[in-house]
Amino acid sequence: MKTHFELNELKRNLEIGCAEEEHGVNQEVVISMRVTLDGDKVFSGDTYKPPYDYCEMIKAVDDAIASRSRFVLQETLFFAIASRVLSSPLAQEIELSLQKTQRYADCRSVGMRATLTKTDIHRLLDRYSE
Repeated sequence: MKTHFELNELKRNLEIGCAEEEHGVNQEVVISMRVTLDGDKVFSGDTYKPPYDYCEMIKAVDDAIASRSRFVLQETLFFAIASRVLSSPLAQEIELSLQKTQRYADCRSVGMRATLTKTDIHRLLDRYSE
């Protein structure tokens, strides 16, 4: 049984971007994710200690942002968040989107969306050492 936990439009400000005019400037990034979890373990009964806490998704975002003083590419932040979320034994897959809302005039945002599994994280790990 698959279960999905979702985080919608979490807003964070950080230094991100490869263009020269983005250096030294914090920008708003909007983060949304859908995490596929092992449903048999998630539905563990009514308890104050759930096997997976929604707050783990927010913590993964904040820990990823704190891991660097700046991010050159959104893909690097994306990988940092996804790898942290998928480090949970219950997490099987993450659909993640990042949107920079202040980069270009006349559009709401520019960003990326992808779905990763633990296998994808292991395959890409050497490209994104922290």
